[in-house]
Amino acid sequence: MEETLKVFGHNEKIANKILIIGGGNIGFNLASNIENNFEEARVKIIEKDKNRAEFIANYLNDTIVINGNGLDEDVLNEANLDEVETVLALTNDDEDNLMVSVLVEKFSKNKRTMALVNKPNYSLLQSSLKIDDLIDPRMSTVSSILKHVHKGTIENAYTILNGEYEVIEADILETSELVNKELKNADLPDEIRVGAILRDNKFILPSSKYIFQKDDTVVLLAKRDQLPLVENLFRISSI
Repeated sequence: MEETLKVFGHNEKIANKILIIGGGNIGFNLASNIENNFEEARVKIIEKDKNRAEFIANYLNDTIVINGNGLDEDVLNEANLDEVETVLALTNDDEDNLMVSVLVEKFSKNKRTMALVNKPNYSLLQSSLKIDDLIDPRMSTVSSILKHVHKGTIENAYTILNGEYEVIEADILETSELVNKELKNADLPDEIRVGAILRDNKFILPSSKYIFQKDDTVVLLAKRDQLPLVENLFRISSI
């Protein structure tokens, strides 16, 4: 896993101090995965919605959650921006994500910055705004996954970490080989990590004994070269 997360730091190791702006599904699941797999990493999330911030704080044990606006200099100072190595702007607003990255560059130099953007034209601003990486959730990887799936069981797919990984939301159908199987017996490679399960509108952080059920929505992190396996797991049938 470490070698796929070079973008967080150097020498193929994850950065020790990471700040995520935006506690939506992408930010939440990224923080959860880092928390569960990289003991040395310390993650902070800034989320402006109070209820969402409380939700994240209740589910993540080692992640510091700050309720505030990532565009507010005082909030960034509260997050000890000077000590952070990598900043990921992952809100649902392209402009906010770009502005956060610009502010980070202004207030604290030598930070690695990443911004989630939906509008393709914003890629032209990357160099002038001095943003290290733009994350495009609509990259061709979404269609490349869906074209191999018989039905819309894969709900969303987002490219992150400079294209090395995909965050994928997928529904488990009755015919999936995962149904009634414990996570520890799913034979998933290390490059595929289950971050969370959505069942009956409730988020579950699964243990190794978690049993997959029909209609579960699985949020997982998969390395790009593992996408064929992901596709097979969420097909309607094996044909």
